[in-house]
Amino acid sequence: MEFSERELELIAKAKKKAANVKVKRIVIIIAMILGVVLMVTGTVSADKTAYLLVAAVFFSLGLPQLGDGPKYEDLVSLLDKKASSRN
Repeated sequence: MEFSERELELIAKAKKKAANVKVKRIVIIIAMILGVVLMVTGTVSADKTAYLLVAAVFFSLGLPQLGDGPKYEDLVSLLDKKASSRN
């Protein structure tokens, strides 16, 4: 399968974005663990921590679609176009 320069650029941007998302998810997991520890020790109220932890889960799930760089749909479209041209 051969790719044009534009397609290779799209793939490189997606690879960079995936690496950034992975780092951000690790930071979110560490923050969530810290929040649970603070909740268990009684430093922060359980209600506030629970709401923030739920928000962190939704944020981490949405990370691949947020920010700059190609979206999932762009990559699927590229791969679909390449697969259909191959047949």
